Amino acid sequence: MPTELVMTHEAVPGFFGRLIDEGPVMGPRERARQPGFHHFDWLDSADDLVLEYQTTTIPPKKAFFPPRDVLFEFDLTDPPEFRAVRDATPFTLVGVHPCDLEGLRLLDDAYAQEPAEACWPANRARARIIGVDCTPDEYCFCTSVGSCHSRAACDLFLTPIERGRLVEVLTGAGEEMLRVSDVTEASDEDHAQAQQWRDDKEAAVTAGLDASPAEFADLLATGDFTDIWHEISSRCYSCGSCNTTCPTCFCFDINDEFDLGLTGGRRVRTWDSCQLAEFALVAGGHNFRRLRWQRVKHRWHRKFDYLYREFGTPYCTGCGRCSRACTADINIVDVSNQIIEAARQGVQG
Repeated sequence: MPTELVMTHEAVPGFFGRLIDEGPVMGPRERARQPGFHHFDWLDSADDLVLEYQTTTIPPKKAFFPPRDVLFEFDLTDPPEFRAVRDATPFTLVGVHPCDLEGLRLLDDAYAQEPAEACWPANRARARIIGVDCTPDEYCFCTSVGSCHSRAACDLFLTPIERGRLVEVLTGAGEEMLRVSDVTEASDEDHAQAQQWRDDKEAAVTAGLDASPAEFADLLATGDFTDIWHEISSRCYSCGSCNTTCPTCFCFDINDEFDLGLTGGRRVRTWDSCQLAEFALVAGGHNFRRLRWQRVKHRWHRKFDYLYREFGTPYCTGCGRCSRACTADINIVDVSNQIIEAARQGVQG
């Protein structure tokens, strides 16, 4: 069982300020030109950190898997010369919600599959992570996919209580972060307040899937929902917002960028989206998911069927980012429940 301590409201700024003084810290901060909206970014001081935020558009996986990542640089000499571009600087990622902690765990599993990806584990190994509990909104459905109370991937986890934050110490790295911090032992009342917060949070989740992950995977695998895919795709713009805001999407593209003099360049990895028209385009001009409805179908199967059977859990954390970001107002919970209802009523497309 993890050690549980209390950090008072007064001690919280000093704790995070010390971490920032020690080295780079990334956490949720308010967008400069969009008050009330937050994003994960490098913090200049503890005053920048916002622990009580609703969500961010882009998940914190960006700390380990940047949207644009230079893998190496090269010179077109004879023979060619290559220079790895890797940042080995240790850093701390703070303010991560349980759904995003679960997302990091799922990406740990995905990128460990052979042939294992090298950049993700190298970046994960240089980071310490502090999670914080959250307040759901109408898009959250974490209780349906088991991420509501996740403590995966983090070293410390903070839950609001009257005196400040209940601190769960989950790893040795977490103990090290607290070595000179002003913390005290948690009382029975502190534990009770933290548990009440968790209970209230779970009760506040109003959206949800009408089937368990196992049943939903079976329904997708055995049913024909072509009519639903056509209806949803008729509204979809194929913009890829659902993928780029997802904490568990891990597809990427790799391109070589050349300098103007064509004497060298760099190899760059960028996020990719299975909803883009050219995603499944291969040499020779064939596109094996040319039609929009095929790409929409693939997304649902990828999240709730294919990867569920590979890893034993859906690759969706219930964060609701895709629904918030969708320009066509396609809601992942509504569509999923539409599929579940059609399957149970025996309606086939």
